[in-house]
Amino acid sequence: MSLDYLAQLTSKIGEIPKPGLTAQLKMAPPQRFGTKDTLLEVPKNAKKAAVLMLLYPDRNSRINFCLIQRTTYDGKHSGQISFPGGKREDGDRDFWATALRESQEEVGVDPATIQLITDLSTTYIPPSNFYVYPFIAYTDKRPDFIAEEGEVDHVIEVPLTDLLGENAIQDGSITASYASKVVVPMFVFGEYRVWGATAMILSEAREMIHLAK
Repeated sequence: MSLDYLAQLTSKIGEIPKPGLTAQLKMAPPQRFGTKDTLLEVPKNAKKAAVLMLLYPDRNSRINFCLIQRTTYDGKHSGQISFPGGKREDGDRDFWATALRESQEEVGVDPATIQLITDLSTTYIPPSNFYVYPFIAYTDKRPDFIAEEGEVDHVIEVPLTDLLGENAIQDGSITASYASKVVVPMFVFGEYRVWGATAMILSEAREMIHLAK
């Protein structure tokens, strides 16, 4: 997929109705997220966060997006794969500002180079009690990624065609904070397996991009 495709995508995707829970539930681990009620019942004390799905051309002008593998730590999402992003801070103007700030901090992307395409549907993450605001954006050149050592083990670059492919979704066994060796739906990108909230957000993005093609 080329820069011309990216230009076409950005002009159409913002006009497409968001599939929301219909898309998210396709990738929701049934043991933890698996019902509509679970995702809609957001506690008043839920922490607010924002994440960014950033589209960009690689060195061969093919469209990629980036994920990160988090460092190992004593917490709910230790070592997991996610989008760049994090908790909203008092100084953030809005959740888009949170997504830009966190992406700069975690992977070194200059906010001035990023253009918003659209927001996606919010997602509640029960294990860590986070209510997440996702965004899709693009930049015209491949960023010089710099992983933040304290939080990011490394940056993962994924061709957009891998997300859109027929064989992107599989079932696989994972061990999480709430269960051991459970089978969940996941996206498989080479050696990387993406499940949980990140997969749910990707599922909605995938459907919207397909509709925009």
